[in-house]
Amino acid sequence: MIKKINVYMFSYYFPPQYSGAALQAISLAKKLRDKGLGITFLTVNHGGLPETDEVEGFKVYRVLEGKGKFGEVLLWRNMWKLLWQHKIEFDIFHSHGAYLRNSFIGPLSKLLGKKSIAKVSLAHNDLYGLGTGKSGWLHKRFISIVNRYVSISKEITSELIGYGFLKKKIVEIPNGVDTDRFSRVNKEKMTLRKKYGLPENGLMLLYVGVVDERKNVKWLIEEWKRISYNYQGFLVVVGPISREDKGMRLYNSLKAYENKLKGKIFFIQYTDRIEDFYKMTDIFVLPSVNEGMPNVVLEAMSSGLPCLVNKVSGAEDIINGENGLLFDVNIPDTFINGLLRLKDESERFKIGTKARQDIVNRFSLDHIADKYIELYKEMLKE
Repeated sequence: MIKKINVYMFSYYFPPQYSGAALQAISLAKKLRDKGLGITFLTVNHGGLPETDEVEGFKVYRVLEGKGKFGEVLLWRNMWKLLWQHKIEFDIFHSHGAYLRNSFIGPLSKLLGKKSIAKVSLAHNDLYGLGTGKSGWLHKRFISIVNRYVSISKEITSELIGYGFLKKKIVEIPNGVDTDRFSRVNKEKMTLRKKYGLPENGLMLLYVGVVDERKNVKWLIEEWKRISYNYQGFLVVVGPISREDKGMRLYNSLKAYENKLKGKIFFIQYTDRIEDFYKMTDIFVLPSVNEGMPNVVLEAMSSGLPCLVNKVSGAEDIINGENGLLFDVNIPDTFINGLLRLKDESERFKIGTKARQDIVNRFSLDHIADKYIELYKEMLKE
């Protein structure tokens, strides 16, 4: 009888806190569970939540982190205490993120006789300052003990190699998407728009994601302001307020455009039915200036949408000109040209059809989960 593989996954943020990395982790975990693996989550208790919980059918342990400059030390101590108590329950410790606070999975797993994986989720961010200063030195020491590094884009792979990590320890596994949940646009488009109070006619452009500086939403809205009255259509911004947006200054300054550009822009802060918005949309746009591999692009393409995306990490791994379009935020005309090309309905259909095909073939969660299972088995044989 083959022994069941049990994995503890660590995500710094976890529901009810918003985190794209955590949502990707949960989606992957569901598929791994379907394939017979045992998955448990470990996260940080950011405020008065139960220490032991259940989310989406998964057991979740929450541990406290210290305050201030050395807050990681208390976090690591609490992680050690918890995992020591539960060491017989797991084989692999899988971190979604490779920041300093995540890097402790390396020495911790080694001390417990377990295998470890650190997924680098954001280019030029997770590993920023590695080896520089005391914290950078500690970060590099800890992360070097990890057994495998999962890179979700070619740019991240190059970054890892540039930091001197062994190629044999780097595994490229992109993010995955639920191709059943995010499926082709159907005949519900106008009904869905009416349900959410959006115009039933006209081209709908959609942005999905947290409203913050990294996602470059301000740039998008300012560009849209410049061209909106010469372009038939409207823009819908769906996403939460950033944790860094103290006092909601950025969000409120952008939401004010709902009145300035009446009928041309709409904000929706929260939805648990994001797939509805993909189904009612004509064009998906993402102006983000830093990513790992954007989940929202995978979701939009899986929904059969033509995507217009800034050239960031992961985007060129997915989009090739036939299944979507890239632009450069530093050259605004490339964005305008993309929008003009996508005004043509037949062009949108052609690109969206190819997008759906490519996602099903290369980025379905079923396919990605199999890659992780193969990696887990390989590590456990070592």
